[in-house]
Amino acid sequence: MKSNNAVKLLIGGALASCSFCSYADVVFNGFASLRATSADSDGGTSAFPTHKADGDISFSDESLFALQARTDLGEGLSATIQIMAEGTEDFDAEARWAYISYELSPQHTISMGRFANPSFYQSEYQNVGFTNNFGRLPRAVYAGFDFSTIEGIALDSNFTFGDYSLVTKVLYGNWDGTTFLAATQNDETFGFKDEISVRVELSKDWWTVFAGFFMVEIEGGSVDSNAILGATKGAVELAVSQGATAQQVAEYESAVIWGGKDGLYGYSGFHIDYDKFIVDFEFANYGVEDSSDGFNRAWYTAFGYRLMDKTIVTVHHEKSIQDEGDLEFLKGISHPTLFATAKALRNTLSLREFDAIGVSVRYDFHSNAAFKFQYLSGEDTRPNVQDFTVLSAGVDIVF
Repeated sequence: MKSNNAVKLLIGGALASCSFCSYADVVFNGFASLRATSADSDGGTSAFPTHKADGDISFSDESLFALQARTDLGEGLSATIQIMAEGTEDFDAEARWAYISYELSPQHTISMGRFANPSFYQSEYQNVGFTNNFGRLPRAVYAGFDFSTIEGIALDSNFTFGDYSLVTKVLYGNWDGTTFLAATQNDETFGFKDEISVRVELSKDWWTVFAGFFMVEIEGGSVDSNAILGATKGAVELAVSQGATAQQVAEYESAVIWGGKDGLYGYSGFHIDYDKFIVDFEFANYGVEDSSDGFNRAWYTAFGYRLMDKTIVTVHHEKSIQDEGDLEFLKGISHPTLFATAKALRNTLSLREFDAIGVSVRYDFHSNAAFKFQYLSGEDTRPNVQDFTVLSAGVDIVF
C-alpha cells in the first residue's frame, strides 16, 4: 500500500533528524493486552471477525503488544512512532503511528504523518484496554475498522474557560487499504480521499460531552469492481437480454457503486463519573451517501459501579442496525430488473444487525495493570451466526 512508503519516509526523516540531535531525549512507553477468549454461536460463525466460533479458548484473538517512542527534538518539535503487534496477525510488528509534531503554542499542536483516525470518541486509544472498564469496547461502535489509522495533518487544541475544559481536533488526510467483505470472502481494496474530520470534547468536574464527524470521498477499488458490480453481473446481463440499454446499465452502475460518493461518519455521547457511579453513552451513524451502502446506526449504554477502590462492575447494552429502507439512491434507475437488482443488493449489504448485553468486571491489582473479565451474550440477524456468546478474561497493562 502507499501508506507503507509514507511511513518509511517519515521514520527515515525522524531518524535523520535524531542523528543531528544526539542530545534529544527519547521517552518509551507502551501497552499490552493478554487475554483468553472463547466464542460460540448457534450458526457456527463468530459474530466478530477476530474470534473463532468453535468454543475453544484462544490466547491470541484479543492479545496485543505495543511500544511507543517519542523524541523531543527541542524548540517544540517532536517525533513519535508506535509499533504494535496483534495476535490476530501472528504478532507481526507494524508501525501504526509515525508522525512529527510541532507545538505552535501551549494551546495548539500541529502534527503530520500517520496517526489514529478519530472515527469515534475513543478511537485514538481504543487498543489501550487499560483506559476503559470493558472487557472489550462495545463492538457495535468500535467494530475494528481497517481505516483506524490515516495519513495527513492534524491540529489539536485545548482551551480553559473557568471550570470548563474544551478539547478540539481538526484533521485532513487520506487512506488506502483493504477490508474483508463477507460477500466475496476476500480482502477488497478501497480508499478515503480528502478526509475532513472535526471533534469536540467539553468537560467539567465529573461529566464530559463529546461529538465528532468526518467526511470523505470514497475511492471504490475492488469493492466496486468485485463486491458490487461483479456480484450482480449476471443480473445485469439478464436485464440486457430483456432490452436494457447501455444508458440504463450506466444509470444502475452509477447508483450502486461507492467510488466518487461521500462517506459520512458521525458520533456523539457523554461520560459521567460521579462518586461510585459511572455512566457512558455513545451513538454513531455512518455510511456512503447515494449508494448501495445503507447507513449504519450503532450505540451503547453502560452503567458502572465501584464496589471498592480497585473493583468496578459494568453492565452494558450495545446494538447495531442498518437502514435498508432508504431507497433514494434508486430514483435514477429506470429499468425494472436493474431496479430490483439494486434493491436486492442494498438488502444484501444491509444484512447484518446485532443486539448484545455484557457484564464486565475490572480489578486493578497493580497501579499499571488491571485484570478484566467479560461475558457477552447477543443475537445476530445473520443466519450463520444467530445467538452468540463471548467469554474473555485477561490482563491489560500500560508501561
